Amino acid sequence: MKESDRLLFAFTIALQPAKRAWVQAVGTVLTNDNVPMSLALVIILTFRMGAAAHQRALAAEIGINPAALVRVLDQGETAGLLKRCEVPDNRRVKTVALLPAGKALAKKMEESLAALRAQILRDVPARDIETATRVLRALESESLAYTAQASEPASRPKTPSVKNNPRAAKRQ
Repeated sequence: MKESDRLLFAFTIALQPAKRAWVQAVGTVLTNDNVPMSLALVIILTFRMGAAAHQRALAAEIGINPAALVRVLDQGETAGLLKRCEVPDNRRVKTVALLPAGKALAKKMEESLAALRAQILRDVPARDIETATRVLRALESESLAYTAQASEPASRPKTPSVKNNPRAAKRQ
């Protein structure tokens, strides 16, 4: 394996374990507030998105189907943390807004997450974090562009077939 291939392989296979470890650490911090992780994520992302987050945009940011978000939003409304509102010009569109208790909880969770980030990344130099952020954003951008192009039947990029190429299967 070429050195460049080895480095790319090491980087891409490190993504999922790092994400899993981070999510576990976040879950440990956020469950201290006795809020289910799914609802905590909705509260934090709604807080970050602003006054009235569109329900579909919120679902996309979380990475779930909008219909699956409904149950979590029901929990949040029942707990008095958020409310759903219809958009006056389009009743099919719903927005999500935090109530005062939801805003207070979001601020508390953001403070806990900031402390967690500082603790976990305390030994990583700022320039390494800046570089890692640029690399991850480039990976995201190029992956989305690849996916968009690949979904167009006439312009599908040619990639090695995993079925016919054992080396490609190992890289997945």
